[in-house]
Amino acid sequence: MFWRFNFSLKSKIDEILEKEEFTFEDLLDEEDLLQECRYGNKSLVEYLSKPEIVKKTLQYLLVESTDENVSEKEKFKYPYLANEIIGLELFGIVEVISSDTELLDFIFAFLDSKKPLNSVYSGYFSRCVGIQLRKRWEETLKYLQQHPGIIDKLCSHIETAAIKDVILHLLVGCEDINLLEETTDFLISTKLIPKLINLFVTDKSEILHDNITRCILDFIFNERKNPVLLKEFESFDIVDKLITCVIDSSGSSQMVENALSIINELLIIIKENNSVTINEELHPLLKLIFEKFIEFAKILDSPTNLESIELSFGNVQVPVGHSRLKVIQFFYILYFVAPEKIENRFCELGILKKILDLFFQYKWNSFLHISIRDLINSILEGSSKKLIDEIILNYKIIPKMMEICDQYEDSKTKQEFRRGNFTHIFQICNKIVQTSEKNTYLNDKCLTFENWDKFVVDFLTQINQVRSQKIGELKKDFKLLYEDYDSQNLDDNDNDFFDDDSDDSDDDFDIFNNFDDEIIIKDDDDNEIPSWLAENDSFGINNNFILHNSGNGPNVNEFEDSSDSSTEESTEEEVEEEVDEDKMEDNEGVIEKVEENEKEKIEQEEEINESNDDQNKSNNIEIEENKKIEKNEQDQNISQDVNEPEELEMKSPKPKVNLSSGNGKEISQN
Repeated sequence: MFWRFNFSLKSKIDEILEKEEFTFEDLLDEEDLLQECRYGNKSLVEYLSKPEIVKKTLQYLLVESTDENVSEKEKFKYPYLANEIIGLELFGIVEVISSDTELLDFIFAFLDSKKPLNSVYSGYFSRCVGIQLRKRWEETLKYLQQHPGIIDKLCSHIETAAIKDVILHLLVGCEDINLLEETTDFLISTKLIPKLINLFVTDKSEILHDNITRCILDFIFNERKNPVLLKEFESFDIVDKLITCVIDSSGSSQMVENALSIINELLIIIKENNSVTINEELHPLLKLIFEKFIEFAKILDSPTNLESIELSFGNVQVPVGHSRLKVIQFFYILYFVAPEKIENRFCELGILKKILDLFFQYKWNSFLHISIRDLINSILEGSSKKLIDEIILNYKIIPKMMEICDQYEDSKTKQEFRRGNFTHIFQICNKIVQTSEKNTYLNDKCLTFENWDKFVVDFLTQINQVRSQKIGELKKDFKLLYEDYDSQNLDDNDNDFFDDDSDDSDDDFDIFNNFDDEIIIKDDDDNEIPSWLAENDSFGINNNFILHNSGNGPNVNEFEDSSDSSTEESTEEEVEEEVDEDKMEDNEGVIEKVEENEKEKIEQEEEINESNDDQNKSNNIEIEENKKIEKNEQDQNISQDVNEPEELEMKSPKPKVNLSSGNGKEISQN
């Protein structure tokens, strides 16, 4: 059947493979090469799995050509396609590489290249090794055991991100439980972790520090259940080197930050494993930290970056710096791990005072505010009375926060920006109130400040009410924002809450003010309307629209009757709620007048509706009579056409019937 339409079952790849002579590059030039590999073309996969073809693929993958006359295909296209072929993880190719020592030698010979490694080819190398570790972990591990020098080569190139990924894969990539112990023993024997720490301490490259830190943190995060390797980091030598990096003034800010990141992660592991004390002695890491505690506290006094920074809100002469920010996080985690061991040192060295000073000094650093807020909340929730006294009584944080809140009230009237740490101050105040309800000791200390109760009731409660409102609740927000605009601003002669005009007599064209006091007159159809409405014809105003929207006209929509009454009732209730109880007596006259006006409106609407109903009935009767007349005329015409087909006469037009529209106008209907 296919020969009829000139179809062929063979692809171009098959046609090339059937040739007696062809090259590997001929296949690489075909666009369907990768597609045929994914579809599992048997002939193609068998060809690509040949050892000599695999080696040629790896050669394009790992060897960068230094020939200037090399073509663009060999320089860019062929290496890319070779990487994609390896990335397909074809069983034949993976099997050939894992079983051939020469191919593995060729792969790891890439590490013999000079620094810095090409980032593109490093990515190809990382992908190739990662596939071999994932698919053939046991065979690759045996090869590495026979060539331990590869670990040193990997560490020497860790400044390259792709090489860092290979090391991390060795640390956390073993998924076979039976091989996990053997892998751990191999990594310990090669001293991989101490080598990484030594590089971190001795080398001053910030990129190297970042890569080693990320590698170690990822390892700690993924290998918490591997206590054997974790003990390598908890050893005395490694911890001592990390702490030295922090307190050594010659270290860069980046080194201090990275070293503290590793120490903080190790502290969290100590807390999770409940290993604060070992055989009634402090953990080695905690012991070293407490010995160098004064040096850690000094970092708060000496920022590493003294250069000013220009930000959107202004110039910062002395920035907080990453080092001080990381040290504050370190103290917070340290308090979380061993609160009883640290409270005396916090108070003796004045660390809390230094930290709180930074909180109020740098009002736009949100990272700083979050760390200090978490530390204060932990202290308030804790059982240390000494630290509570240090914050509440000695530092007097409550008066300082109340002063800032007063400044916030002033900034609203002046339309200034509020402080960046105001939200965190508000959260700390709420935490003090919530905790003091359960902690009588804290409550007693707060009550030593006279204005605390007044501050909680007058300011904190109002802010909480505003923040607790759901988005879209406009009525409650309106009441909170305009609660000061009460009935004292309304005169007896001003019934419109939103009318800014104090004198209504000057409003010659204000047709909506006090229209209920006008004289009621009748139009041509005996409909009662206010006198001011009768005068509006000269302005081209639609009286029906005015009557309907003012509540005095006919109810055009049958569904608006109930809604209008409910709206009027709800409006009356809102007016009564907004009036202050202390001034209710002064405004009784206004409320009574409003009620009388509302009653008159309702009575007028009922009368107009009744008149409209009667008029509609009469209109319906006239329409029915008109239809009957038309029908009789049609019957007569038909009979005349049947009986006298030859006679033609002119028919008179249909009589006009005048229908009232309900507003005094007539609508002619033929």
